[in-house]
Amino acid sequence: MACRILLLFLLLTGCARVLPPEGGEKDTTPPVLRTELSTPDQQTNFRPTEIRLVFDEWIQLKDPLKQVVISPPLKKAPLVTSEGKAVVVQFNADEPWKDSTTYTLQFGKAITDRNEGNVTPDVRYVFSTGPVIDSLSAGGVLLDARSRAPVADALVLLHRDTRDSAVTLQLPDHYARTDKNGRYRLENLREGSFRVFALLEKSANYLYDLPDERIGFLPEVITIDSSNVSLPLITLSPPVKQLRVVQQDSSSIKGAITFAFSRPPGELIVPASEDGEPVVQWLGDTLIRLWSASDLQTELILPGVDTLPIHLYPDSTAPLPIIRTATNGKQPPGQELILLAPTPLLGLDTAGLQVWQDSIRIPITSIRRSEQGDSLYLGGIGRDGSLCRILVRPGTLEGINGQVNQDSLIIPVNFMKQDELVNLRLVIDSLSTGIPVILELMNGSQQLGRWRHEGTTQWILPVPGVLPGAYQVYLSLDLNRNGFWDGADLYKGFQAEPRTALPLTGLRANWEMEIPLVPDWGEVPSN
Repeated sequence: MACRILLLFLLLTGCARVLPPEGGEKDTTPPVLRTELSTPDQQTNFRPTEIRLVFDEWIQLKDPLKQVVISPPLKKAPLVTSEGKAVVVQFNADEPWKDSTTYTLQFGKAITDRNEGNVTPDVRYVFSTGPVIDSLSAGGVLLDARSRAPVADALVLLHRDTRDSAVTLQLPDHYARTDKNGRYRLENLREGSFRVFALLEKSANYLYDLPDERIGFLPEVITIDSSNVSLPLITLSPPVKQLRVVQQDSSSIKGAITFAFSRPPGELIVPASEDGEPVVQWLGDTLIRLWSASDLQTELILPGVDTLPIHLYPDSTAPLPIIRTATNGKQPPGQELILLAPTPLLGLDTAGLQVWQDSIRIPITSIRRSEQGDSLYLGGIGRDGSLCRILVRPGTLEGINGQVNQDSLIIPVNFMKQDELVNLRLVIDSLSTGIPVILELMNGSQQLGRWRHEGTTQWILPVPGVLPGAYQVYLSLDLNRNGFWDGADLYKGFQAEPRTALPLTGLRANWEMEIPLVPDWGEVPSN
């Protein structure tokens, strides 16, 4: 009977939950480390099997796999647990400790009290396997190379092996994680030269070894020789995608072949043949559609990557050509009205294209077609605040397959009032005459416009008819002249192309605003 009572007592006490006393103020005090009861910190000539950190109240661990950082990383992962008021770190008996090396354990936000979750921040434990505790430090900021936003929870790695490939071959000598502001600090460093890498990894092995991992790196070896080194800005690039055709579709659209690429191709060639010349329709940075007015065989050539044979032919059963406005029927006044066709237009009878306001016909001062034939630009139509109708009479549009519109098309267009809009004049200074610049105007994730400039140190860009609001301007240097922004490529030794983000705020309706923009490129890589 005594044994049963003792067993029941052990079960009850083992499963008991510590509850706060009822009433009184809420506990907001985090657990406090009691150094006199813990394994001594800052030990030298120390190769531990266990470290125990004792606090003044019961604690729990939250997300220790992510929060607890041990630098340099160990070959064999230690076991980190909580036991009542203590954090216990148990090391593998076979851990191959490095000689004369300072190790740091950082617990991040892992340690909280049992009841209220109050976090004890910045708990660190430091020891050395040699006679000296290293004391130098370095820190900096990590930004997303494209959005220029801070990157949180990424690794910044220091390698004494100064080869470019060190991050693909071996564990780092030191590392730190970035906070929500992209800031990081590497502490307890020894003098020396290092390669610096940033990594947002998938495999949690401190190596750049998967194709979908994001990478950043400093182009030059850095030297740690003082107590507090400020490292240059590091930018983290999207995963490098090798150019390839990821989809080829010849069945969805009759008489056309659609190609999707893994990334913007930059340069592609579709040669003409004796039977005719194909039309290349760009549907996006990574999507094209090929058409032909005649039956022809040709090739899609991605220089240095691939050559694909293709057979293009017109299809008389293809859909009839139709058009729509690029602005979905809501048009800023004073600008060309853009009409979009799903297929390139082989012919256009301008007499059958009319603009009406009520019963009054409005003259069209100019009509032009885009180079790829799928856009029409109408000039001189529409008045401030007016409602118009675009009338397309039968037989006006001829698609590339020879089909014409059989019925009349009516497209309503609402011209906005000028006093509802802002006219911008962007003045970009301090440009290099020999490097192209790409400007993107963004409203959140929506791109409102994209322009390219080269040849002068100042670029004046009028942007009329913008709705009031907050916008972002992204300026990029197109170092490789492929028309797109490119991120870093570790294997080629290329840094991300310089990019800067500049906010546009305070835009008010019915204003003419000149906005000076001076990009801060930092150090421009040679690539």
